[in-house]
Parts: sequence; structure tokens; C-alpha cells
Amino acid sequence: MGLYTVIDQRAFKVLRSVATDFETFAPIGVASNNRIQLDGHKLGVESLEATYRIINKWMGRIYVYTWKWSLPDDSVLEDVVIKCKYSGKLGSRVAQFTSKQDSALLQRLNQDHEILALCNSIDYEAIELRYSSKEQRWHVEMKPNYGDFIWILFPPVRYARRPKQQEMDDTMRLVKRLAQKIKQSTK
Repeated sequence: MGLYTVIDQRAFKVLRSVATDFETFAPIGVASNNRIQLDGHKLGVESLEATYRIINKWMGRIYVYTWKWSLPDDSVLEDVVIKCKYSGKLGSRVAQFTSKQDSALLQRLNQDHEILALCNSIDYEAIELRYSSKEQRWHVEMKPNYGDFIWILFPPVRYARRPKQQEMDDTMRLVKRLAQKIKQSTK
């Protein structure tokens, strides 16, 4: 058992603890190493999971909390990547969805004031909607500014931030609203 194995186990405890806070929205199903699967049925999504993306640093690691979920859609013909970008100064940033491909979903996302307000309410590191024409499925990845676990050997630092109730409410409302927009194209 190496040093990082012990740190990974601590990070997984934090991941599980943060995911447990969301059980009123989506009950926890399966918990395995570095991945918590939740029942996203009430939110209208499939394969909802909380996981960490691990970034190795010199004498440390950062575990970036990430929500992942997906939805089937057979109405899109080519691969599409849509990303949420922010403009403006910190504290007054404005969210907007961008893509190199032309997409009906892109227009619907940028016209939805509730979605843009929810994106602005939490400082997301990234929100990305990726469509795979091969799988005929949208894969959505959201990296909020809560739930990360930071460990540094020297100086010794161990840090994790739990989400506030408003952040949990807004995150789940955003998941549900994004799913509704994706489903509009499948009708």
C-alpha cells in the first residue's frame, strides 16, 4: 500500500460524503473506487455519477469533483461539443454556451434564462455537453466549485469543501433543466 493509496481512500470518503448530501435528489446506488452511481430517474437522466478527476501535482494531488450523466438522442447526425463559457469579471460573470458545430440544442441553451441563471449561480470550472453520433447519446460533464479534495504533502494541507444547500438545489435544477432541453430534440 503506497502513500497515494491512503490519500485516494481519504478522497473517496470525501466523494461519498458529498454525494450523500444529494441523496434527497438522487439515491445512491453503487459505490465503487472513485465513482458513486446515483439514481437520476427523478431528474430525468441516465447514468448519473459523482466521480473525481485526479490531477497530480509536485508533492500533492487535486481531486476535482465531477458530475457525469447521459441521455440517448437519435436526432443529431454528427458529433457535437457544447461548452459553457464565462465572460466578465469575477462576481459579475455571464455564462454562455458555445460550440464549433451548429446545433439546435446550442440555441435552446442560450435562450433559456433559467439555465443561464443556474450556470451563473455556481462558479463551475466546466460544463460540457458532448454528443457521440456513434453512440447516439449525449454525455454531460459538470465540474462545480464544491466537493474537490486537495492534498499537499509539504506544507501539509488537506482540504475539502462541502456544498451549501442552495448549491445543491441549483445543481440538481440545472441537471434537470439541461435534460429537458436535450429531450426536446428527441420528440
